[in-house]
Amino acid sequence: MALNPHTVTLIVLGVVNIPVYVLIGKGIFGSWGDFWDAVAFWFTPDLISAFRGEYMDDWWGELKLSFFLIACGVCVYGEYLLIAKYFLG
Repeated sequence: MALNPHTVTLIVLGVVNIPVYVLIGKGIFGSWGDFWDAVAFWFTPDLISAFRGEYMDDWWGELKLSFFLIACGVCVYGEYLLIAKYFLG
């Protein structure tokens, strides 16, 4: 079963852009520790964070993680649109 060239392009862009993801993450989080804290907050229910007194930290961490994921997705999709327009026809 052969893969569609558009699918292959998206997979390659997803892997090739890892350095871009690191730069975006560095700009949003500042350090790996803040990134992993945001991931932990993503999986922690808000009620538990509220009881721990970490609700605002939870909210801010989840917001930053959402922006990070959206920014990475927009980069890949924008590059894909350029490649599809000029090279894939």
